[in-house]
Amino acid sequence: MEYFIFYSYDVQRTFCLLLTFLCFFYYGWRFRGDLWSGCVKRRKSLIFLGMVFALCFFLNLDFSFFSLIELLFIFYNFLFIYYVAIITSFWGRVEWLNSGYFLILFVVFYGFFSLEDIFFSWNYIEKNQFFLIGLVNVRLFSDVFVGVVPLVLTYSLARISKDLFAGALCVVALSPLWYLLFLTEGRSGFLSITVAMLLTLVLLRRQALLPVTLTGLAVLPALAGWWWLNPFREPESGEVFTRDITKVNDRLVLWSDALRYSIENFPFGIGPMQFAGDGHIRNASAHNIFLNTAAEWGLPLALALLGLVLYGCWVIVKRSRTMPDQDKPIYACLVMAFVGVMVNAQFSGSHIAPLSSLVMVLAIGAVFGYRDSSQPVPVVDNTSSRGVGPTILWLVMMLALIYLIWAGLELYGLAMESKQRCFEEIGRPYLYPRFWSQGRLECMQMVEPNHWLFSKWSDWL
Repeated sequence: MEYFIFYSYDVQRTFCLLLTFLCFFYYGWRFRGDLWSGCVKRRKSLIFLGMVFALCFFLNLDFSFFSLIELLFIFYNFLFIYYVAIITSFWGRVEWLNSGYFLILFVVFYGFFSLEDIFFSWNYIEKNQFFLIGLVNVRLFSDVFVGVVPLVLTYSLARISKDLFAGALCVVALSPLWYLLFLTEGRSGFLSITVAMLLTLVLLRRQALLPVTLTGLAVLPALAGWWWLNPFREPESGEVFTRDITKVNDRLVLWSDALRYSIENFPFGIGPMQFAGDGHIRNASAHNIFLNTAAEWGLPLALALLGLVLYGCWVIVKRSRTMPDQDKPIYACLVMAFVGVMVNAQFSGSHIAPLSSLVMVLAIGAVFGYRDSSQPVPVVDNTSSRGVGPTILWLVMMLALIYLIWAGLELYGLAMESKQRCFEEIGRPYLYPRFWSQGRLECMQMVEPNHWLFSKWSDWL
């Protein structure tokens, strides 16, 4: 059987690259003054970081040109978060209501077509061939679920007065997603959304009761449907679980290897994307955002990332204490989405998968960009947009993005050419996605070892 479903991963990557290009082309130009003024204000810090990066470059000349793909991908994710935060800082209740309206429409259509697909394949569907619409792996559903579900609730909570019908509509719309999560048995999804609900309730207390209650109510019909209408239920034993949910699969092996790589290759790690080229044809990431960063980029950078996340959590806690009560229900949704995606990123490769990383970017940017009623509407800095500096910064940013797309397409060619070779090496028709659906670098180098993407920077000096 041709594993055509893997191509959906490549379609998602193409969509995310195109969306990134369009957003940076428009919003990068529109907010180039804000970005430029921010760089000028923090020029000492940026110069210091540039010197550190240059020092790392000269000390570690084993960087290859595909390493730049990973570096730019991470950079643009952070920059995407920055732009999402700027855009949402202009939003009021109307904009949040409209975004909730859009999301609830998407969720309703996705749930309907997913249930329809399951219904028509009910008699011959098998667990190991169960794929949700648009997702290469059912586990990727958890990555999207934990970020989208809380954001849908803004359709109800962005209203000035409580609307019972809007709340009921959110429950009805979210129930199919919970049902799909039960079918996929996505443990990281269950854990992440549960932790997100509890922490949001502890942090925002009474103002978080309604969003948490709506999320919990959506579980009840989904749980009943999973128990009584389960296509994977064993007809003889009546067993509904098709896997041992107490097993950790190969996570502990991946995590221990990642930690070992970070220690043995201190302080730079094994190199960008090298978990997908460590000689063991298996999962192409450590399925943990901090351990994966420690293994590939070094322990110091992973600790810096952890510190940045903890600082962000402190900012959220601080804002929750000073924010007006009438703004907290919307903020509770955003906090739930943020906590959900960050907890989930400790058990999956959501920071690498295209659609999953996009949901992470939106959830993180939205929670830090949210403007409550006590804050004034920001003003676009048009004066700083004038001049050569902001324009040059925007041009450099777009040229680097063009390189990312061009090099990414080159990598896609290698991924497709090496697909059959990877099947032969593994001994079964299965792929381990990273940037593309075929993400193992060893297979690519077996097919074309002298490709310019694999040449070291030291060879050109």
